[in-house]
Amino acid sequence: MANKFKWYVVWVGDHPGIYDSWEECKLQVERYPGARYKSFSSREEAVAAFRGDNSAQMGILRSIVGGIGSRPVVNYEAFPEIISDSLAVDAACSGNPGVMEYRGVWVATGEEAFRKGPFPNATNNIGEFLAIVHGLALLKQMGRSDMPIYSDSRTGQAWVRDRRCKTTLQRNEGNAKLFEIVERAERWLENNTYHNRIIKWNTEEWGEIPADFGRK
Repeated sequence: MANKFKWYVVWVGDHPGIYDSWEECKLQVERYPGARYKSFSSREEAVAAFRGDNSAQMGILRSIVGGIGSRPVVNYEAFPEIISDSLAVDAACSGNPGVMEYRGVWVATGEEAFRKGPFPNATNNIGEFLAIVHGLALLKQMGRSDMPIYSDSRTGQAWVRDRRCKTTLQRNEGNAKLFEIVERAERWLENNTYHNRIIKWNTEEWGEIPADFGRK
């Protein structure tokens, strides 16, 4: 009979590590925002995945966890004009329309500030718009009106300036939740002021934005 014993790797949770029971793993990830974990059939596989060894298994894992560990490295010393005390946002969409996620990353540390999705029947432009609005709302809550937001999407920035998500995507049963979030974002823009600069990330010169999902 096949061995049903499993090992669990927690990359993002209360205490990242390797656990030999679901009960212990669950304690680390339950109610933890943006938790990232996966089960393996052997301890060797779990150890290799946790350490980030180069293997076919890790290629699968990186796609599952959204490119953790593969974020492009920016040579900040070569580009002193980049403001390190900032928030970078980005979206990724598999297909158009397709499954979309968006997130924000603190430029100074590379740590994830937020991640939302996946959303089915969505577009990348909607994700870019939502990522900027999410970043603005977060920084306002934190009292950081002085912190700029980097985005590599001219469309997303234009929609935020117009306070409207000008997508041509049709609303349907599969993306109804997404459109509810879009409407909340538009209401936030209508009812709030912000002073944060939204700066276009210079991808051609600086490389991929720090919030890039690394799936290209």
